[in-house]
Amino acid sequence: MLRKFVRLNYSGLSWGSCSSLQATRWSTTETAAAATADEEVERKKLVNKLLYRSKQRGFLELDLLVGLWAEQHIPQMDTGMLQQFSVVLKQENPDLFKWLTGQQQAPQELQQNPAYQALSKHVAEQLAANSPQEAQAAAGKEWVRGWDDYNKSGSSPAGQDGKPAAA
Repeated sequence: MLRKFVRLNYSGLSWGSCSSLQATRWSTTETAAAATADEEVERKKLVNKLLYRSKQRGFLELDLLVGLWAEQHIPQMDTGMLQQFSVVLKQENPDLFKWLTGQQQAPQELQQNPAYQALSKHVAEQLAANSPQEAQAAAGKEWVRGWDDYNKSGSSPAGQDGKPAAA
């Protein structure tokens, strides 16, 4: 059986015939479907990587703040937003925590990142809803850490000799 197929050679397109070989032609829809499947696999890899990095930062507060937000929002993100979120996750934990909680101002390039903006808004809403106003530090001020408060004030829960104060 004689089949006609399009063959590329160095000078361009030419028609040929082949009786013993079976020429495989890919239609544009088959090629597009394969490309779409590859893109979907790559997207799924990126989503899984970002979810893991969001939930397993090794900093419990960020694991909760970022991880729970990521679970809700990553599945709906497009590839561009996923890339932007990846930039956020590359930040160091102590810095990211202070930026998200308003203790320090985030760098300008991060403030313009849409993923950071959405995450920061979520954290601000969580703080407003779950933390009494009198317990919050002023914007731009570091939070008071309860275990170290006495060192800053000059008084100590222990007596002058290092022994617990008498009750």
